[in-house]
Amino acid sequence: MKNTTWVFGSMLAAGCMLLSVPVAAQGNFPQGMPGGMGRAPGFPQQAGAPGLPQAGTQGKANPAGTKAATSDKANSTAKSNTARNEKAALEAAKYQLSNHRADLIKTTIDGYASSDDLTDPAIVRAINADIEKHMPLVPSVPLENADTQALNEEARKQVEQQFGNDDKEYRKILNEESIKAIPLYKVGDRVVVNYSMGPKRYSVSGKLYRVADNAITVEDKIINLIDLNDETRAKFDPQKNKYMRNQFVEKRLLLLAKEKNDKLNAIYDKLKGEIFKRNETAGYIYDPQTGEWSTAQELSKNYIARIVKDKGKQPKPKTTAQTKTGNDDFDDFGNDGQDTTPATNPAANANAGTKPDTAQTVAVIPVNDAIKLEDNAESNAKYKEVIARAENQQKNANENYAGIDADCGYKKACWGFTIADTRYALWHEPEFPHIEPALGRDVINFPPDGLDVGITGEPNNIDLVYVSNSLSKVVYMMKDCSRQDFLRFKDSLTEQYGHAAEDKGGNSTAFTNIFTGKTQPQQIVDAEDIESAQAAVKDAEKAFNKAVSELKNADDDSRDALQEARDKAATALKEANAKAESYENAVSSGNLPYVYSRIKLAKDNEGQTVLPYTFNWKGQYVSGTLIFYYDKAKDKVTNLVFAKEYKR
Repeated sequence: MKNTTWVFGSMLAAGCMLLSVPVAAQGNFPQGMPGGMGRAPGFPQQAGAPGLPQAGTQGKANPAGTKAATSDKANSTAKSNTARNEKAALEAAKYQLSNHRADLIKTTIDGYASSDDLTDPAIVRAINADIEKHMPLVPSVPLENADTQALNEEARKQVEQQFGNDDKEYRKILNEESIKAIPLYKVGDRVVVNYSMGPKRYSVSGKLYRVADNAITVEDKIINLIDLNDETRAKFDPQKNKYMRNQFVEKRLLLLAKEKNDKLNAIYDKLKGEIFKRNETAGYIYDPQTGEWSTAQELSKNYIARIVKDKGKQPKPKTTAQTKTGNDDFDDFGNDGQDTTPATNPAANANAGTKPDTAQTVAVIPVNDAIKLEDNAESNAKYKEVIARAENQQKNANENYAGIDADCGYKKACWGFTIADTRYALWHEPEFPHIEPALGRDVINFPPDGLDVGITGEPNNIDLVYVSNSLSKVVYMMKDCSRQDFLRFKDSLTEQYGHAAEDKGGNSTAFTNIFTGKTQPQQIVDAEDIESAQAAVKDAEKAFNKAVSELKNADDDSRDALQEARDKAATALKEANAKAESYENAVSSGNLPYVYSRIKLAKDNEGQTVLPYTFNWKGQYVSGTLIFYYDKAKDKVTNLVFAKEYKR
């Protein structure tokens, strides 16, 4: 079986793992948000809650204990505040020049705002002239963007120069060392064996006469293997020996991988910090709150506009059709806040005539030809705008996040994108012709011969799930596969997101235990309600799709009646989904209920329903769930699903 630790080491040598994207830049470069590889060093760490005073004799006050605890609490709070203040001061020092420039711009404008009309072009010119005395309004050189891929490549080259890039040779050396460190004795060898029986310890030395599955014989003494500790038993038990040698190698490979990763991050941070200093020296101003660069002219213009707005002198607000959409929920994750509703896209306006349903949490659009985007100037312009926004959002996520938090959704379709924007983002992708709209989601149904869409393994179909017209879940439903193909798929998830929470230590023991039969899926004694609810969902889906099809082909005379039938079918499907998820949530607390609605729950030999195996990737903003069954008789993985969810 492919070892994930070895994958981790090889991945470092190849310079192509997402985990190696630094969580934050050190030195004089802005820090990222916490996630993946640990807390970003630039953010103050909140102190733990002070310990509560211990009670004295029950029913009596304990003034001395309370006073001492209060004093400890005060000291702890004071120390915590001091530490936070010191870290905050260090953080602010990194942006001292940018903050100074921003403050100077605001102070200059405030001086004019008290008595002058900031909408007067002459006043604006005077403000800019004053600002330009201290800094360039627009730097003379272009802003230098940090190319994450190029920086990682350069950092990788420097790491290879220091450590080399042949981890296979290092593994070979470690294998030889493990043989010396953990020998496997054979009959005839002279040995010393220390063992224990209950609280007593014994030692015997002499010739090894016999090695059996459960005991060894040294001279005339029979010693049960169960009485030996792991280190000693490994010298007589071939299976234990193989395991311990493997652990010996993997631990050292992990140390090497960590050392390489730390070095890679340090070099990356240094290179990125140099870009930061060059931009700041050129005259650009960095905003640590947004992570964006601006010119003095842009800051001045935006601050003036804000003051004018506060005074009520701004132009009339835009119409509702021009305001921002559900993407506003994603601003803290890199959204640029641009308008996301295309006025000319029929998919975005498909239900413009329907009444809002306050109880509805999933945006509903009818299945029609709206998915066929027209190849005209307006659509192409919208496509370019969506792609630019997606690239900006992905860039911000890759620079500021790690692990599954750096995942932005599906390809160029980012979290928070509307249904229309998601389709624009995938317009020129090979799977676009295979997208079929459904209630609250778009389903990508792969053709029999498959599609090359850059996914390890063979997807059957992919669900893009929308909540309040906002992309919130991506669910990959894979074809049944061999254990080897499953491990390749699992390893691809590890390379992207790190190790699952259940895969403690990152040594794949949790997965190995499944295949060796040591771990069994959870049984559900009474699962009739779940199965009945799932069947109801399928029936409701069929009824809804039929109603949609009939409405699509209806004539004018029957359209109203069929529209009403379609709306009733949509409501019934909503209720069926809600009921199914409520049952599933009861038995799969902490996981994605939606995932379970996409598979058929299996039964054991006694007819009891069993849950699939579940592994989770838990980020601050994004979570992931991998579920599957393992058919040991056929050595096959079935009902393989991986789902990602953006947390609002």
